[in-house]
Amino acid sequence: MNSAYDVVICGAGSAGVAAAYYLAINHQITNVLIVDKHAPLSQTSAKSGENIRNWWPTQPMIDLANRSFELMEELMLASKNVFNLERQGYAYVTEDPSILSGYLAHYRSLDVGDLRIHEPDQFDLQYEPPASTYADNRIAGADILLDPWVIRQTFPHFSQNVEAVIHARRAGSISAQQLGQYLLQEAKIWGAHFERATVVDVEVVDVKVDVETTDGADTADKATVKQVSAVIIQNTQGIHRIETRRFVNAAGPFANHIAQMLGQALPITNVFQQKIAFQDPLRVIPRNAPFTIFMDKQQVNWSPEERRFLADDPTLAWMVGELPGGVHIKPEGGNDSTWLKLGWAYNQLGEEPLWEPNVNELFPELLMRAASRLVPQFKHYFNNIQQPLVHYGGYYTKTEENLPLIGPMGVDENFVSGAYMVGALSGFGTMMSCAAGELLAKWVAHSALPAYANIFSLERYADPELIDVLKAQAKVGEL
Repeated sequence: MNSAYDVVICGAGSAGVAAAYYLAINHQITNVLIVDKHAPLSQTSAKSGENIRNWWPTQPMIDLANRSFELMEELMLASKNVFNLERQGYAYVTEDPSILSGYLAHYRSLDVGDLRIHEPDQFDLQYEPPASTYADNRIAGADILLDPWVIRQTFPHFSQNVEAVIHARRAGSISAQQLGQYLLQEAKIWGAHFERATVVDVEVVDVKVDVETTDGADTADKATVKQVSAVIIQNTQGIHRIETRRFVNAAGPFANHIAQMLGQALPITNVFQQKIAFQDPLRVIPRNAPFTIFMDKQQVNWSPEERRFLADDPTLAWMVGELPGGVHIKPEGGNDSTWLKLGWAYNQLGEEPLWEPNVNELFPELLMRAASRLVPQFKHYFNNIQQPLVHYGGYYTKTEENLPLIGPMGVDENFVSGAYMVGALSGFGTMMSCAAGELLAKWVAHSALPAYANIFSLERYADPELIDVLKAQAKVGEL
């Protein structure tokens, strides 16, 4: 291990690895050290839903997602699609089409692509169902299915109560591990290094710099700025000091812990969300089905005995009340696979992150019953979920307006020259990792920034009115 690096990145998740890759590829900054307590891509990134979409309720997020798509398409060609980028789309499903009025009005105000309405009794052959390969499905925008016949023909596994489907088309799936490993190996070829270690401190020194006048002329005045000078890491061989003037906080749920080393606090919270993966031998879900999100709130259809048991326990009684929408279902693997992923991001409570968080043992049954509201055939798995069952969870590290933080890690009096961050990638870390890594690399290299750069940085908090607008928009159509 060297004693000096041009850049040290704390965190070997999707975003940290992508940052190292784009520092090398776009800016020839190759003397980079990635530090993580665990193996690369083994923590939050390993809990990814492995999806990608440009269907977002704010234009900056749409722009970032479109850029991530462009970069992934380039990588798909370069790698011969080693990470299995596909374009089946996303399906947002509801039993109550009346809820779509304001929802679609909002999306019409955004540059997300054409919205094509398919109403009943229209002889409309323009709608194309989900494709099984990327090349077969490059349609943009979204198809709004209001015709029951079209819905039944396209999605025969849905409940007869479903009356509307939004099929967002610039969306699909990827293999998060294969994408991350490809970027990491390419970054290593260019010269990046990975060290399994813990960042225990970041040294900051005071530096005198010339003050520049408004006409660009230097004066004799000097100002003091804080500058990153070194990173202290600890591995199995002990504590080491790594000289560097550029440090990237890509620590995911532990980003605030790292920020405290620089005397800062970031406006983020960590919300624990759970998923399950299991085999579907009954083929309840077609293998070419898009990633599906059930938008409707519901009360889970427990049996009377189960409902009484849960209601009598104060810690479990919430499971019999009304729960938010957002149940999601995804076929996992190719046509020969039988695996499914199910998730439900119903939790909204922030908490301190743990390396090994505890999961709710009743979550698989809760989720299966909730999913059966949309796909009735899931009832065959009640109390009989196929083994092996993989039950796991990860943190949504998020800002209140649900936008990421990418750029310098402080502003005004908290600014430390050379300190950057890429984080708050709340449930969208994998899908946005390429664009986020590219943007972070531009900040570090002092390269020309895209138009959306500042709104993803801490600078946005200087405009409280903007933050209020972003908070309101973030609630339109989120999972």
